Amino acid sequence: MTVKKSTSWAIVALAVYFVTGCSSKDDRDKYDHYYGSGSKSREETALVKLANDKKNQPEKPAVAPAAAAPAAAGDSAKAGDSTAAVAPGAAATPAVAAAPKRKAVPAEVSALLNKHACFACHQAYDKVIGPAYSEVAKKKYSADEIVALVHSPKPEHWPGYPPMAPMAHVPKADIVVIANWINSL
Repeated sequence: MTVKKSTSWAIVALAVYFVTGCSSKDDRDKYDHYYGSGSKSREETALVKLANDKKNQPEKPAVAPAAAAPAAAGDSAKAGDSTAAVAPGAAATPAVAAAPKRKAVPAEVSALLNKHACFACHQAYDKVIGPAYSEVAKKKYSADEIVALVHSPKPEHWPGYPPMAPMAHVPKADIVVIANWINSL
């Protein structure tokens, strides 16, 4: 008789579990927003915003002309045009200061980032969906910590960003190469 009674209770408990679901509607909506149909619209919005930001940025002069600009500014100052001396020199200084901060992504690292689809959410210096690699570098994670975070992400480390999906299929050796590059930024 006890087995019969406990079996009926187990069936009732399972029915209640399936009727109520394993998570609330809010949890399902959050999951859908980050991983389901909401992620596509968020990615599209981020890419459109990124494209618009790139369009709206003034074009930066090349490093070589910027280096020549102070000499030209000095020549114009001798001619008595003080406004011309200030404007090109002021414009050249930020361009020269910004140039060393952005390193090119090495070919080997770029190949790994493309192979494992890292560029879908991360860029070297620009926020897309996830944080920029330069922001990750500021956290000063060791290569082993980065390997652990790629295999088992901790969203609490990056509030304001959608949680990263675990990338357990990415080989540790590949992540170490990428992590060493990140730490060099």
